[in-house]
Amino acid sequence: MITLPTPKATSPVRQGGDEGAPQSPLWVWIWRIFGPMTWLWEFSFIAWALLASYLILAKGHLDWTGHALGRDFINYWTAGHLTLSGQVNDIFQPKLFLAHERRLFDPRLPFHFWSYPPPALFLVAPLGLTSYFTGFALWSLGGMVALYFALRLWPEPGWVRWMILLCPAVPTDIALGQNGAYTAALLIGGLMLMDRRPKWAGALFGLLIFKPQIGVLLPVTVLARRHWKVLAAAAITGVLVLLASLLVFGPGAWRGFFGPTLTTQAAMLRQGHGPFRWMMPSAYMAARVLKFSWPDSAIIQAPFTLLAIVAAWRVSVRTDVSAAWKAAVVMTATFVATPQAFNYDLIPVAAASLLLLRHDRRLWLSLPIVILAWTLPVTMLGLQEIKAPIAPLVLTALLLRLWALADYRPKRRARRSIAAQTVSNT
Repeated sequence: MITLPTPKATSPVRQGGDEGAPQSPLWVWIWRIFGPMTWLWEFSFIAWALLASYLILAKGHLDWTGHALGRDFINYWTAGHLTLSGQVNDIFQPKLFLAHERRLFDPRLPFHFWSYPPPALFLVAPLGLTSYFTGFALWSLGGMVALYFALRLWPEPGWVRWMILLCPAVPTDIALGQNGAYTAALLIGGLMLMDRRPKWAGALFGLLIFKPQIGVLLPVTVLARRHWKVLAAAAITGVLVLLASLLVFGPGAWRGFFGPTLTTQAAMLRQGHGPFRWMMPSAYMAARVLKFSWPDSAIIQAPFTLLAIVAAWRVSVRTDVSAAWKAAVVMTATFVATPQAFNYDLIPVAAASLLLLRHDRRLWLSLPIVILAWTLPVTMLGLQEIKAPIAPLVLTALLLRLWALADYRPKRRARRSIAAQTVSNT
């Protein structure tokens, strides 16, 4: 049996991701300077430079487009203030919520609305104690800290974890004032704890109830691996969070969520226009960008979702594939499967793509896929604006390559074992 990936020096793929590099110290030095890992560092540097430019070009509390600096963070900050002031029901009424945002921040703000279920208010309520920019700084720092601790569970060298922490999806998440680092921490942490701490894994999965589209394939991998403790812990945590939200925020919040909030969200997905469509990497939104109707777009999304479910199940059920590789497949499949995710959510994809690059012997095949996936949070904005929505194809290519290696390596090891046994018997 073989596990994927293995960090030992005897791995077919070298420890530093130097697959195909000569063993001479000089050539290793040259490879590490000009090799693919350095390219990924450079792309990350560009993304952080873009974040710095975005902050520098701000016009006071507004960015250069007229939105609040930190874009969607205005939703979290306003929701936090309304929660602490006892105006929770207004959060789920889009017109009232926008009026509060303009009253609290700036009357020139363009349209925003709250799109999360009531449990998300537990996460943003502390922001009601802060000024806007203090809250924005604490929110961004808190996400990176949560992600850092989750990545400590990732079975790769420390420098790889830092690469993930600084990948282009992270400054994108900060610039947009979003929760991608928090959801990535819950997803990565939960997947890596499934075998070691199943109850804690289930608790982390249960906390993802505030953004269920990121956990859409978790039931698949949990059932495939028969982790009943994980399933029970996730169910108990989810139910407790739901009951707590009902008790603390009242039934009116839930009525508002299932009423005006979901109605507005569905209308945006079906008929909405604007930059938010450039930020969604799903096949559904790619079809919408290409002017397909929403029913046709849903039909186009269906085979991608089916493929992702099959891949997640087939790899998760294997006992000869490591937890990290299973996690990489499930995380990538998640963004192939769900029609509603955004570029700032793609931090787990960066972890999966880096794992592939370090352990794929066919660098010529994996490198283009990894570069495209690594830079996707930034590049997809321009590509989808010019009607070139390649994001779902890139994510599918990454998923297929991860799946192929999960199938290929154990079979190759089995063939070698049979051949060796045949030779020893002759």
